[in-house]
Amino acid sequence: MKKVENKYDLIVYGSLNMDYVGYVDKLPEPGETVASNSFSIGPGGKAANQVITAAKLTATTAMVGRVGDDHIGTVMKNELAQAGVDDENVLISPGIQTGIAMVSVDQSGNNSIVTYKGANAILTEEDVTHSLDKLKRAEGVVLQLEMDKQVGEYTIQMASDLGKKIILNLAPIVDIDSEVLKLVDLLIVNEPESSFLSGMDVNSVDSAKEAVEIISQIGIDNIVITLGGEGAVFKTGDIIKHYPASKVNVVDTTGAGDCFVGAVSFFWIRSGDLDISVKNAVNVAALSVTKQGAITSLPSLAEYEQFIDKEEFDFHQLNISK
Repeated sequence: MKKVENKYDLIVYGSLNMDYVGYVDKLPEPGETVASNSFSIGPGGKAANQVITAAKLTATTAMVGRVGDDHIGTVMKNELAQAGVDDENVLISPGIQTGIAMVSVDQSGNNSIVTYKGANAILTEEDVTHSLDKLKRAEGVVLQLEMDKQVGEYTIQMASDLGKKIILNLAPIVDIDSEVLKLVDLLIVNEPESSFLSGMDVNSVDSAKEAVEIISQIGIDNIVITLGGEGAVFKTGDIIKHYPASKVNVVDTTGAGDCFVGAVSFFWIRSGDLDISVKNAVNVAALSVTKQGAITSLPSLAEYEQFIDKEEFDFHQLNISK
């Protein structure tokens, strides 16, 4: 009997980190030492957060990345597997430490983060090529740039050659080749990243609406600027719109941006409608900030269904079966 191969909604390329989080009364100033009130250790990393968000929302997913041959690497791969993510292409690098993030979170849920790339830094073009079989079976490709810039550009080019929908979260800010950037189908950036791309200060809904117009001149049809607690502004074709996030009790914003990326990517791939996708993704991200941690805060589809106004939402709008 012929083997039936899996198809994927999304394949995600990028980073896996273990987060070391201290909860403080206020974030330290330069040269200042502050004591944390509590401390936690939990899995994270931009790509891991994004792919697990999508998986918990019922997406079929695969991930490509690297971890070290240490206990943290084992924990990270187990976390992916438990979420239902295909982790076959998350490779173990001998003699290298898994990436880590050192996070401080204040009483308002704001954070300050320092990362160490570790094994994330040695993801190669060859690793991407080895994922070709899964890439061919994926509807969409998600990546960030916590990797070598050339590897990111190579991934985008390969996905474009295969006609895949490409979602780029330009984080951290990297000056990638302008011709490669034009290949992106959906660009997701925050305020500092959109300021870099647009050349203007993005710090409000109105300035974000100006910035998406400027950024679109790169040649990208679909752009989202995330605004934290103010939700997100997006442009698709001639439409520019803002969706505010639901008001919630903010506990920890760590991973909220990644949660948005994972949610909007899955919703957009399934529905093809960026409007309805952003509207829902801002609320999935809002729900995530009501819990501590990164991956530990990511909501399931069932949790999201309980959170939203049932009268305004139908899963069929997103082409999702509960």
